[in-house]
Amino acid sequence: MELMKSESIVQDRQPQPQEEEEIMQQEEEEEQRFHVLAVDDSVIDRKLLEKLLKASSYQVTCVESGEKALEYLGLLHHSSPAASSSQHHHQGSSWKDVPVVVMSSENVPSRISMCLEGGAEEFMLKPLQVSDLHKIQAHLLKSLPHS
Repeated sequence: MELMKSESIVQDRQPQPQEEEEIMQQEEEEEQRFHVLAVDDSVIDRKLLEKLLKASSYQVTCVESGEKALEYLGLLHHSSPAASSSQHHHQGSSWKDVPVVVMSSENVPSRISMCLEGGAEEFMLKPLQVSDLHKIQAHLLKSLPHS
């Protein structure tokens, strides 16, 4: 008799088809969130950027330098000398389709040109605005494989 009671409890705890659908949908939505690697040498700017991106449902990893970003991406080893991120960005074919958006408070035309010529998709002036996230999302959506 005890065995039958425990079986009925297990059966009662199994998710209903509708619940399973909702769980699967949540997992798919979680996988579809974009992961942004945010790089800024200012702690305050990094925290603000992280908060803004997370509020827009981005998964965010923050680092304090281009060198740390390259290490995070596995493109720079501790033993190799640091090189420009645009050079490393295009070295590995697996990274060539990763969109790069540069944000800076310095509105210097030569720097903007250098970043765009080096492979950046977009150059945005800080402070970042909520409306700028639409531009970022457009670049992320372009990077998705087409079915």
